[in-house]
Amino acid sequence: MKRAIACLLCLLLALTPLAWAAEGTAAGGESWSLGDGAYVTHRLYYPQAEQMTWAEQQNLMVRYADTGAPVALTSDVYDGYLFATVPASEQGRELEVYSAQPPHFADLSDSWGGESHYAPVPGADMLAMRQIVQGNGAGEFEPDRTLTRAEAFALMARLAGLQPAGEPGYADVDPGDWYYDTISAVRAAGIAAADERVYPDRPVTRGELTVMLYRTFSRIGWMRAPDADQGQYVDDGDALAPWARDAYSAFGALGIFTWQESGQLDEDGIPGTLALAQMDRPALRREAAELISDALRFVPVYPTQAAIDYGFDQGMPTVDGSTSTYPYTGAVYGALFINSSRHPQYPAAHSKSYYSYERLIEGEVDVLFASTKPTEDTLRKAEQAGVELELIPIAYDAMVFFTNADNPQQGLTMEQIRDIYVNNAYDNWAQLGGQEALFVPYCRNADSGSQAQMEQFFLHGDQIHPDIRRETTSVSMASVLTDVDGARRDDPLTWALGYSIYYYYLSASQILLPENALKLLAVDGVLPSDETIADGTYPLAGYNYAVVRADEPADSAARRMVDFLLSEQGQQCVENAGFGPLAQS
Repeated sequence: MKRAIACLLCLLLALTPLAWAAEGTAAGGESWSLGDGAYVTHRLYYPQAEQMTWAEQQNLMVRYADTGAPVALTSDVYDGYLFATVPASEQGRELEVYSAQPPHFADLSDSWGGESHYAPVPGADMLAMRQIVQGNGAGEFEPDRTLTRAEAFALMARLAGLQPAGEPGYADVDPGDWYYDTISAVRAAGIAAADERVYPDRPVTRGELTVMLYRTFSRIGWMRAPDADQGQYVDDGDALAPWARDAYSAFGALGIFTWQESGQLDEDGIPGTLALAQMDRPALRREAAELISDALRFVPVYPTQAAIDYGFDQGMPTVDGSTSTYPYTGAVYGALFINSSRHPQYPAAHSKSYYSYERLIEGEVDVLFASTKPTEDTLRKAEQAGVELELIPIAYDAMVFFTNADNPQQGLTMEQIRDIYVNNAYDNWAQLGGQEALFVPYCRNADSGSQAQMEQFFLHGDQIHPDIRRETTSVSMASVLTDVDGARRDDPLTWALGYSIYYYYLSASQILLPENALKLLAVDGVLPSDETIADGTYPLAGYNYAVVRADEPADSAARRMVDFLLSEQGQQCVENAGFGPLAQS
């Protein structure tokens, strides 16, 4: 009997309910199913939140109106809305928003200025208000006590609202055990492995806890198997067991880490640190609270009002594009979704101009964010495939030429640029009206977006001179910047020339190069700027495009993406991505 009482006192999941203070009933809102339909998310509007402080908003929760039981999977407040995710079997029950009373665990305090102050463990209060975790019988959280596997499984069961499903099927679980129903529920949900034994009283390791949470979120529909192993999120990733790698990859930076000094200084002279999984070490209660609370905040993807208005909560188009337009993807997803980078369709990168056009032609993607028009080769491929491409301007941009910052040359003419790249006509800047110095022109690879701009403005059916193509081709948008910078010489004096896209040049040069390493050149006497590109006085001014197949249905997700980009909010995304919005004209 004493042993049973001791076990109960040690449980994370004490059964004593908290006192809840209702603040009002939330208006009904949109709902949608997750994953295989086992869970449903409701969006509830709570206008009072707009008059609350941030600290007061942290206490807002959602509960079932009939019983007052909190919904464990409740989001933070976003623009006056809370999102509550419930098992599909509970979706017909009325929900209401209320303000919960934060707990004060008796053993979480710190002394400062001669006085004792409450010092909560990160995430513990939030999870306690959701009745996922609570203290022992003395009201203590015991942050540095380890969890047993049974206690960890109980966390998952309460988190996901799981119900027992009969005999668990483990040799070490009996009907009289406090965790019998819990183990039954997690076994049925696929969170506990179908082994002979479950070892309920053994301390749960950090790796096991991470895998349990990964399986729980997968069951809910918030997580899927990663496309690639990303164990590099932890410095001891090579030591991760195979059965834990998917979980650590999926959570990425949200895994249970130990920060430890590396013994080395970083480039700013600050002691470096290592993020260690230490997956075989027993997990502490404080670590479990922080992991689960972080996951609840940063893993679920919720749609914004704009996503709902344009129907993107029901499905996003598959997007791709050039390297320079990847910021559009981040800005658009960021405007449409909370925790946007966790969206299952968020691309890790763009395929570059040439290959993204190929993918659109072949039907692998629905819409492109393109910095240039398609090359002649791409247009031939589209014609052969019976595909017509439709380009819709969404932002201003331009082709630009640049050189080393200390080069006194201020500009070039269109005729000079054509002579440089078609005829390889110059080997000294003095021949271009500048100072005596060797002249090194760089070009881009033939399957780049910049090649399409060369075709549009300068080549007119000709090709870049084979000597330039052979000797000074930059293979990426980034490398043309570093190549031109690296070509600078004092003996003999040498300056280089390169070309790129205006807005990419502005952002990338700040990241890739020392300050003031390069400068832009005027073309036909006009220097590229936001103003000269928007008003068209810069002769190489153009657009970025949303590109779709011409036969794309009028109400398809791709067409709705184009409509969104041309809206006021979409043009704000253009500006946020670092490009020139059409609205500025």
